Amino acid sequence: MNFSFLKDKYLRKLFVLFEKYDEKLYVVGGAVRDSLIDKPITDIDLATTMLPEKMMEMFQVNELRHDGPGIKFGTVRSFFGGDKFEITTLRKDKYEKIIKKRKKSYSRYPTVTYVTDPLIDARRRDFTINAMYVDKKGQLIDPFNGLEDLKNGLVKFIGNPLDSVEQDPFRILRYFRICAENFHKNFDEVALNVCIANFDRTFNLNKRKFLTEYNRMLNCRGRFIIFNKWQEFGILKQVEEFVAYSSAIIDEEDLRERERENAKRHRI
Repeated sequence: MNFSFLKDKYLRKLFVLFEKYDEKLYVVGGAVRDSLIDKPITDIDLATTMLPEKMMEMFQVNELRHDGPGIKFGTVRSFFGGDKFEITTLRKDKYEKIIKKRKKSYSRYPTVTYVTDPLIDARRRDFTINAMYVDKKGQLIDPFNGLEDLKNGLVKFIGNPLDSVEQDPFRILRYFRICAENFHKNFDEVALNVCIANFDRTFNLNKRKFLTEYNRMLNCRGRFIIFNKWQEFGILKQVEEFVAYSSAIIDEEDLRERERENAKRHRI
Protein backbone atom coordinates (compact mmCIF):
# COMPACT_ATOMS: atom_id res chain seq x y z
CA MET A 1 0.00 0.00 0.00
CA ASN A 2 1.18 3.50 -0.81
CA PHE A 3 0.52 6.00 1.97
CA SER A 4 1.26 9.51 0.76
CA PHE A 5 1.77 10.95 4.26
CA LEU A 6 4.90 8.81 4.73
CA LYS A 7 6.66 11.21 2.34
CA ASP A 8 6.12 14.12 4.74
CA LYS A 9 9.58 15.27 5.77
CA TYR A 10 8.53 16.38 9.24
CA LEU A 11 6.74 13.10 9.91
CA ARG A 12 9.88 11.23 8.88
CA LYS A 13 11.86 13.31 11.39
CA LEU A 14 9.41 12.31 14.12
CA PHE A 15 9.73 8.63 13.24
CA VAL A 16 13.53 8.92 13.53
CA LEU A 17 13.30 10.82 16.82
CA PHE A 18 10.95 8.34 18.49
CA GLU A 19 13.03 5.42 17.24
CA LYS A 20 16.09 7.03 18.84
CA TYR A 21 14.25 6.73 22.17
CA ASP A 22 13.24 3.11 21.47
CA GLU A 23 9.56 4.03 21.18
CA LYS A 24 7.04 3.15 18.49
CA LEU A 25 5.10 5.74 16.52
CA TYR A 26 2.05 5.19 14.28
CA VAL A 27 -0.10 7.30 12.01
CA VAL A 28 -3.72 6.67 12.96
CA GLY A 29 -7.27 7.70 12.18
CA GLY A 30 -8.36 10.13 9.49
CA ALA A 31 -5.01 10.39 7.69
CA VAL A 32 -4.91 6.63 7.16
CA ARG A 33 -8.57 6.51 6.14
CA ASP A 34 -8.32 9.42 3.73
CA SER A 35 -5.08 8.20 2.19
CA LEU A 36 -6.72 4.87 1.35
CA ILE A 37 -9.50 6.63 -0.58
CA ASP A 38 -7.16 9.15 -2.25
CA LYS A 39 -8.62 12.07 -0.38
CA PRO A 40 -6.45 15.10 0.50
CA ILE A 41 -4.99 14.88 4.00
CA THR A 42 -5.22 17.97 6.19
CA ASP A 43 -4.10 16.62 9.58
CA ILE A 44 -1.83 13.78 10.64
CA ASP A 45 -2.64 12.31 14.04
CA LEU A 46 -0.15 9.99 15.66
CA ALA A 47 -0.16 7.34 18.38
CA THR A 48 2.87 6.24 20.36
CA THR A 49 4.10 3.92 23.07
CA MET A 50 5.90 6.86 24.70
CA LEU A 51 4.32 8.34 27.83
CA PRO A 52 3.18 11.98 27.49
CA GLU A 53 5.55 13.35 30.14
CA LYS A 54 8.46 11.66 28.40
CA MET A 55 7.34 13.19 25.09
CA MET A 56 7.38 16.67 26.64
CA GLU A 57 10.86 16.03 28.00
CA MET A 58 12.09 14.65 24.67
CA PHE A 59 10.86 17.65 22.70
CA GLN A 60 12.34 20.01 25.30
CA VAL A 61 15.76 18.34 25.17
CA ASN A 62 15.74 18.39 21.36
CA GLU A 63 14.58 22.04 21.33
CA LEU A 64 11.45 21.29 19.31
CA ARG A 65 8.38 23.47 19.72
CA HIS A 66 5.57 21.66 21.49
CA ASP A 67 2.76 22.01 24.01
CA GLY A 68 0.48 19.74 26.00
CA PRO A 69 -3.04 21.12 26.47
CA GLY A 70 -4.42 17.57 26.30
CA ILE A 71 -1.70 15.92 28.34
CA LYS A 72 -4.09 14.48 30.94
CA PHE A 73 -5.49 12.35 28.12
CA GLY A 74 -2.03 11.56 26.80
CA THR A 75 -1.90 14.10 23.94
CA VAL A 76 1.08 16.30 23.13
CA ARG A 77 1.33 18.62 20.14
CA SER A 78 4.50 19.02 18.10
CA PHE A 79 5.07 21.91 15.69
CA PHE A 80 7.32 22.01 12.63
CA GLY A 81 7.08 25.26 10.72
CA GLY A 82 3.38 25.58 9.89
CA ASP A 83 2.67 21.88 10.50
CA LYS A 84 1.13 20.51 13.68
CA PHE A 85 1.11 16.90 14.82
CA GLU A 86 -1.07 15.63 17.67
CA ILE A 87 0.62 12.67 19.29
CA THR A 88 -1.32 10.57 21.79
CA THR A 89 0.00 7.78 23.96
CA LEU A 90 -1.69 4.46 23.27
CA ARG A 91 -4.34 4.02 25.92
CA LYS A 92 -7.56 2.40 27.01
CA ASP A 93 -10.51 4.42 28.31
CA LYS A 94 -13.00 3.53 30.99
CA TYR A 95 -16.18 5.56 31.39
CA GLU A 96 -17.85 5.30 34.77
CA LYS A 97 -21.46 4.17 34.56
CA ILE A 98 -23.94 6.43 36.36
CA ILE A 99 -27.49 5.41 37.28
CA LYS A 100 -29.74 8.37 38.07
CA LYS A 101 -33.52 8.15 38.34
CA ARG A 102 -33.31 4.68 36.78
CA LYS A 103 -31.59 6.12 33.72
CA LYS A 104 -28.12 5.01 32.67
CA SER A 105 -25.45 7.48 31.63
CA TYR A 106 -21.66 7.69 31.72
CA SER A 107 -19.08 10.04 33.15
CA ARG A 108 -18.22 12.90 30.80
CA TYR A 109 -14.50 12.07 30.73
CA PRO A 110 -12.90 8.62 30.81
CA THR A 111 -10.32 7.25 33.18
CA VAL A 112 -7.17 6.73 31.12
CA THR A 113 -4.72 3.83 31.34
CA TYR A 114 -1.66 3.86 29.08
CA VAL A 115 -0.80 0.75 27.07
CA THR A 116 1.79 -0.29 24.49
CA ASP A 117 -0.41 -2.34 22.13
CA PRO A 118 -2.29 -0.57 19.30
CA LEU A 119 -4.82 -3.42 19.30
CA ILE A 120 -5.89 -2.36 22.80
CA ASP A 121 -5.89 1.33 21.87
CA ALA A 122 -8.12 0.56 18.88
CA ARG A 123 -10.97 -0.63 21.11
CA ARG A 124 -11.55 2.90 22.48
CA ARG A 125 -11.96 4.48 19.05
CA ASP A 126 -15.27 5.31 17.44
CA PHE A 127 -15.43 3.66 13.99
CA THR A 128 -13.64 0.76 12.33
CA ILE A 129 -12.42 3.03 9.52
CA ASN A 130 -10.80 5.31 12.11
CA ALA A 131 -9.02 2.48 13.94
CA MET A 132 -6.33 1.73 11.36
CA TYR A 133 -2.66 2.32 12.16
CA VAL A 134 0.36 2.63 9.88
CA ASP A 135 3.98 2.32 11.01
CA LYS A 136 7.01 3.97 9.45
CA LYS A 137 7.43 1.10 6.97
CA GLY A 138 3.87 1.48 5.70
CA GLN A 139 2.57 -1.66 7.38
CA LEU A 140 -1.17 -1.44 8.05
CA ILE A 141 -2.57 -2.59 11.40
CA ASP A 142 -6.32 -3.09 11.02
CA PRO A 143 -7.82 -4.94 14.01
CA PHE A 144 -11.50 -4.32 13.14
CA ASN A 145 -11.46 -4.78 9.35
CA GLY A 146 -11.75 -1.06 8.70
CA LEU A 147 -10.24 -1.49 5.25
CA GLU A 148 -13.08 -3.82 4.25
CA ASP A 149 -15.68 -1.37 5.56
CA LEU A 150 -13.88 1.39 3.69
CA LYS A 151 -14.13 -0.56 0.44
CA ASN A 152 -17.84 -1.12 1.08
CA GLY A 153 -18.41 2.54 1.94
CA LEU A 154 -19.70 1.77 5.44
CA VAL A 155 -19.24 3.59 8.74
CA LYS A 156 -19.47 1.02 11.53
CA PHE A 157 -19.00 1.47 15.25
CA ILE A 158 -16.43 -0.50 17.19
CA GLY A 159 -18.16 -2.73 19.72
CA ASN A 160 -21.73 -2.02 20.81
CA PRO A 161 -22.96 1.15 19.04
CA LEU A 162 -25.36 2.02 21.87
CA ASP A 163 -22.61 1.85 24.49
CA SER A 164 -20.41 3.96 22.23
CA VAL A 165 -22.87 6.83 21.81
CA GLU A 166 -23.96 6.70 25.45
CA GLN A 167 -20.34 7.12 26.51
CA ASP A 168 -19.71 9.92 24.01
CA PRO A 169 -22.79 11.42 22.29
CA PHE A 170 -20.51 13.56 20.10
CA ARG A 171 -19.89 10.37 18.11
CA ILE A 172 -23.42 10.69 16.75
CA LEU A 173 -22.61 14.00 15.08
CA ARG A 174 -19.26 12.66 13.89
CA TYR A 175 -21.02 9.63 12.41
CA PHE A 176 -23.29 11.79 10.26
CA ARG A 177 -20.48 14.16 9.28
CA ILE A 178 -18.22 11.33 8.13
CA CYS A 179 -21.14 9.76 6.25
CA ALA A 180 -21.79 13.10 4.56
CA GLU A 181 -18.15 13.39 3.53
CA ASN A 182 -17.62 10.17 1.65
CA PHE A 183 -19.92 7.41 2.88
CA HIS A 184 -23.47 8.45 2.01
CA LYS A 185 -24.24 5.79 -0.62
CA ASN A 186 -24.50 2.92 1.87
CA PHE A 187 -25.49 2.98 5.52
CA ASP A 188 -24.85 0.41 8.19
CA GLU A 189 -28.41 -0.05 9.44
CA VAL A 190 -27.41 -0.78 13.04
CA ALA A 191 -25.24 2.34 13.29
CA LEU A 192 -27.82 4.53 11.56
CA ASN A 193 -30.72 3.39 13.74
CA VAL A 194 -28.75 3.83 16.98
CA CYS A 195 -27.66 7.35 15.98
CA ILE A 196 -31.19 8.36 14.99
CA ALA A 197 -32.76 6.91 18.15
CA ASN A 198 -30.23 8.67 20.38
CA PHE A 199 -29.82 11.94 18.50
CA ASP A 200 -31.43 13.95 21.30
CA ARG A 201 -28.34 13.19 23.41
CA THR A 202 -26.40 15.60 21.20
CA PHE A 203 -28.62 18.48 22.36
CA ASN A 204 -26.86 18.27 25.74
CA LEU A 205 -23.44 18.82 24.19
CA ASN A 206 -21.60 22.11 24.33
CA LYS A 207 -23.42 24.33 21.82
CA ARG A 208 -20.25 25.58 20.15
CA LYS A 209 -18.96 22.06 19.78
CA PHE A 210 -22.30 20.96 18.29
CA LEU A 211 -22.37 23.83 15.79
CA THR A 212 -18.74 23.37 14.77
CA GLU A 213 -19.38 19.76 13.77
CA TYR A 214 -22.73 20.62 12.20
CA ASN A 215 -21.15 23.38 10.11
CA ARG A 216 -18.40 21.00 9.01
CA MET A 217 -21.12 18.70 7.75
CA LEU A 218 -22.69 21.56 5.80
CA ASN A 219 -19.54 21.67 3.69
CA CYS A 220 -19.78 17.98 2.77
CA ARG A 221 -21.07 16.85 -0.59
CA GLY A 222 -23.47 14.33 0.95
CA ARG A 223 -25.16 16.75 3.36
CA PHE A 224 -28.52 16.64 1.58
CA ILE A 225 -28.61 12.85 1.83
CA ILE A 226 -28.15 13.21 5.58
CA PHE A 227 -30.88 15.85 5.74
CA ASN A 228 -33.18 13.49 3.85
CA LYS A 229 -32.41 10.73 6.35
CA TRP A 230 -33.21 13.07 9.22
CA GLN A 231 -36.45 14.05 7.49
CA GLU A 232 -37.32 10.41 6.91
CA PHE A 233 -36.88 9.60 10.59
CA GLY A 234 -38.60 12.75 11.81
CA ILE A 235 -35.73 14.58 13.51
CA LEU A 236 -34.85 17.24 10.91
CA LYS A 237 -37.12 19.88 12.45
CA GLN A 238 -35.65 19.29 15.91
CA VAL A 239 -32.15 19.68 14.55
CA GLU A 240 -33.01 22.89 12.70
CA GLU A 241 -34.66 24.36 15.79
CA PHE A 242 -31.69 23.46 17.99
CA VAL A 243 -29.23 24.95 15.48
CA ALA A 244 -31.20 28.20 15.36
CA TYR A 245 -31.51 28.34 19.16
CA SER A 246 -27.82 27.56 19.74
CA SER A 247 -26.71 30.10 17.13
CA ALA A 248 -28.76 32.83 18.83
CA ILE A 249 -27.32 31.98 22.25
CA ILE A 250 -23.76 32.01 20.95
CA ASP A 251 -24.29 35.28 19.06
CA GLU A 252 -25.54 36.84 22.30
CA GLU A 253 -22.55 35.49 24.24
CA ASP A 254 -20.12 36.79 21.62
CA LEU A 255 -21.77 40.21 21.65
CA ARG A 256 -21.44 40.46 25.43
CA GLU A 257 -17.81 39.38 25.22
CA ARG A 258 -17.06 42.09 22.65
CA GLU A 259 -18.78 44.68 24.84
CA ARG A 260 -16.67 43.61 27.83
CA GLU A 261 -13.48 43.84 25.76
CA ASN A 262 -14.45 47.29 24.50
CA ALA A 263 -15.19 48.45 28.04
CA LYS A 264 -11.75 47.21 29.18
CA ARG A 265 -10.00 49.11 26.38
CA HIS A 266 -11.85 52.33 27.22
CA ARG A 267 -10.83 52.03 30.89
CA ILE A 268 -7.21 51.68 29.83
